[in-house]
Amino acid sequence: MTQNLLLTTLLIVVLSVSGCASRSKTTDQPHGQQKLSISDSESAELIVLNISGPTLIPSNQNITDNGLAFISLPRQTYQSIRIQPGNHEYRFDHTPQGKRFARLQAEVARTYYLVVGYNPAKSWASGLAGDPMTIELVSKEDAQKLIADLRRQ
Repeated sequence: MTQNLLLTTLLIVVLSVSGCASRSKTTDQPHGQQKLSISDSESAELIVLNISGPTLIPSNQNITDNGLAFISLPRQTYQSIRIQPGNHEYRFDHTPQGKRFARLQAEVARTYYLVVGYNPAKSWASGLAGDPMTIELVSKEDAQKLIADLRRQ
């Protein structure tokens, strides 16, 4: 009986985690290929931080910008990207609808910080600890605290 319960629990965990590793449904373009060749003087900088915690099967966080594949980051990493000024809506590619998004009105020569991630401890709490997925813009001060524990991509 205990062995059946253990196997069932393991199966649920594997299926849950594998759902986080799905390919982009919004575009056939590979992640990270939307990099624009724009100069520093006509762009903004976006630093994306993936703060995902450890999981049984490691997977990247795939993020879209206005519905197009934008970046794919391994957990515990960050990357700086030049973006065009204007409106941006960042989402996880596996949830193109719903409340998981961050909106940005980017201005030339400014730097912004986008934190994304999956917290497996919150998903084990069955919703009692809040949403296990994070996607939000944060201040420079908050980002610098997080970057100290991350690897640059």
